[in-house]
Amino acid sequence: MHYFLGVDMGTSSIKATLLDEEANILFTKKIAVQLINPAEGIYEIDPIKTWWQGFSSICAGLKAEVDLHSVKAVCVSSVCGSFVPVDQNFNPLYNAILYGIDTRAKKQVAFLNEKYGEEYLREHLGGLFNTHSVIPKFLWLKENYPDLYQECRYFVESNNFVTARLTGTARWDFPTAAGTRLVDFQTMNIPEKILSDNGLDQGKIPDFSWPTAKIGEVHHTAATATGLKAGTTVVQGACDINAEAMAIGAINPGDLVFVYGSTISSLLTIERYITLKGFNPGMSILENTYRLGGASSSGARFIDWMDQLIGESYLNNRADLPTGILILPYLDGARVPFDNPLAKGVFFGLQRKTEKKDLYLAAREAIGYEVGLLLDKLNSVYPVSGTIKAMGGLTNDQALMQMISDITGKKQKVYKGIDASFGDALLAMTTSYSLIEIDQLVNVRKVRNPSTIFTPDETMHQAYQPLVGKYNRLYENLKELF
Repeated sequence: MHYFLGVDMGTSSIKATLLDEEANILFTKKIAVQLINPAEGIYEIDPIKTWWQGFSSICAGLKAEVDLHSVKAVCVSSVCGSFVPVDQNFNPLYNAILYGIDTRAKKQVAFLNEKYGEEYLREHLGGLFNTHSVIPKFLWLKENYPDLYQECRYFVESNNFVTARLTGTARWDFPTAAGTRLVDFQTMNIPEKILSDNGLDQGKIPDFSWPTAKIGEVHHTAATATGLKAGTTVVQGACDINAEAMAIGAINPGDLVFVYGSTISSLLTIERYITLKGFNPGMSILENTYRLGGASSSGARFIDWMDQLIGESYLNNRADLPTGILILPYLDGARVPFDNPLAKGVFFGLQRKTEKKDLYLAAREAIGYEVGLLLDKLNSVYPVSGTIKAMGGLTNDQALMQMISDITGKKQKVYKGIDASFGDALLAMTTSYSLIEIDQLVNVRKVRNPSTIFTPDETMHQAYQPLVGKYNRLYENLKELF
């Protein structure tokens, strides 16, 4: 019997799933992740203590359950747009710099956007640089830590930090690279002109490959450290939302995925390359498929902050909805669709009669308004499905999910009990099966059945429409003040 291991390294946790040859889930595990936030706009992770030791801990726990030498293939995913500068032995020279919530390179973003202009950047990279882009952060490291920059052999993406230490091979996956403005769509390679113009060493950026490609095999040193068998196949993998789409079988054109996690990530798979201002275009899991999407500024991080501020929890009484209060949740600047690190959080519509329960509910309405805003913009360039396939921790809040459906008018199919690590394990299975064969496995079909379906209440949807219109105009009317 062979096994397939999937591991996802997220913003708040590391998750793992082990499957057998029939896709039975044999093992799941979750480990908390410690974020480092030493200053405003700086978000990092210690890659050894958190990712490598976390992966090794997963393997140690697995060893108590099964024979690790029976693991045939491993696939790792992680937070998109994060990277680590490493030496030739893949030892980190600096903490991992996280995705768009890390805004340290605002100056470099502005400099590069002014230097090349929106037309050139849209044609070659899919859009302007933003805080999710890695090239401005490469430049930030070069300017602020020149000795470290010189010593750096590679900038490896976050999942490749683990897989490179397993295999000795540095390589970025196409979807992640494209989503961070690291792929020139005219050449399907690194943007050589931009890198050379700014004195950035092209050799520090690994080659690209597709998520189902074999990156290499576990070497003897890594086998000793993890307990995996030397020669175990390691699959390229991708960023977490691609793995989550794989988990629920939403990787075909027209599929629309929202992951309600620490932030809200959206992924619309399409059959052709399309750009949309404020969104991250790029490739999807399968060759010749593309995507539009990105991560917003709201999500569990925002709701947790609001709940701590309010200090109490309130039941969702539908008679109290809509609250009429609009909140821009830009505590760390605006991400998709505005890409404005200078944006701030805004409360609009407060009255003397406003109570804590109103703010509690308004914080959740803000999630729905932002999802609706993203859908409206996506629909302006591609017909959006009437059904959202939803995952993530916030889907456990059924009142919130109903509220989102009421605001957006979209049906939501919620998938529980699986996460990105299940998708990773399925990607690992591609070493033995075709995607069609995997889709037809009884256990895969069983797991992919939605656990809950939320249908919009038409009366509530109509009640929300005037407020949706106001919300969609609120940022534009305030952006000059930011």
